[in-house]
Amino acid sequence: MRFTVRTALLLTAVPLSALSLPTVLHAQAVTVQSVADVRLMGALGAVANMAAKLGGGSMHDIPTTMSVSGHRMRSDSPTSSSIIDADAGRITSIDHKNKTYSSMTLAEMAAAARQAIDSGKAQAAKDKAKDPNAANDSMSVKYKVAVDRTGQREKVAGYDAERVFVTITLEGDVTPEGKKTEAVGSMVFLIDEWISSSAPQIAAMREFQRAYAAKVGREFRAQVQGLQGAMAADPRMKDGFEAAAKELAKVPGIALRSNTYVALVPAGLAFDRSATLGDGATAAADAAKEKAEPKKEEKSGGGLRGMMGSLKSAAEAASKQADRQGDKRSSTPKQTTLLTVVDEVKSITRGDVAADMFLPPAGYKEVKR
Repeated sequence: MRFTVRTALLLTAVPLSALSLPTVLHAQAVTVQSVADVRLMGALGAVANMAAKLGGGSMHDIPTTMSVSGHRMRSDSPTSSSIIDADAGRITSIDHKNKTYSSMTLAEMAAAARQAIDSGKAQAAKDKAKDPNAANDSMSVKYKVAVDRTGQREKVAGYDAERVFVTITLEGDVTPEGKKTEAVGSMVFLIDEWISSSAPQIAAMREFQRAYAAKVGREFRAQVQGLQGAMAADPRMKDGFEAAAKELAKVPGIALRSNTYVALVPAGLAFDRSATLGDGATAAADAAKEKAEPKKEEKSGGGLRGMMGSLKSAAEAASKQADRQGDKRSSTPKQTTLLTVVDEVKSITRGDVAADMFLPPAGYKEVKR
């Protein structure tokens, strides 16, 4: 299931009792075709692209099909699919390459999450017991959420859409044992969404998300209450998320295009949105150039020779990126964009979705998690 800012804010910023929303009757089934693109910047991006190619996949221009009918949703990419049945509280993951699938209920996922948390606490206690003299540094994180309706409008997939920015800032402070607290900078999630109130999948998605959010709220009650408790303990965090949820509620509809940026900002500097958007434009230009230029590694052949060709190309790309950054570096710290994720709807089709679309394909073998 696609990540949506609205769903996340719903689960953290409103009481659990509010998840019992009115049912939208006779929500029409819909199929949505979209394209996603993930770009990691610098040398890390070169390594990630290489790993994707060696695995027979890609991080760029990934076609995705999402089908929604009632309280069930299926998402398909070239190599995998996922099926969410909100009524059954079950998520099924399908691997088309190996012709296998695995299934897990939300209750099982919640139990695994609790086990992971308990295991983490136990491991931390063991580490502390092994080295009682280890520095006991503490870290605190402050959250700020801002919503900006720009007033810009544009057609996306043939439907009118309004541009909305959501900026989530995590500011970190570290207090070394016996020393003063120091700011360590911030991580910023900038979400650039084009939201439409006329797209035909709105009713179907609203009904599915209502059922899914209610189910998650029940099965993950402890985790949701933990998030709400954390917000209650820090009024700045609570007020920020609630303010963002209220602002987003004023923009009815669904995102047809979403650009998400992750940036690191050094301590003492303010986040510059225009600089991050500029980095996104640079990444898009690099992507276009990458498509236009022949790829030397494609001529390397298969097997070990092909792998070595891919490794060499990745190393050269990382070196060129480092050189470009080196030309512009100065002693003054600057914010850095780590990641961009683009998801854009290309077409929307209304109509029934076959029931067997929400079942594992015939002949696929179940693999237990």
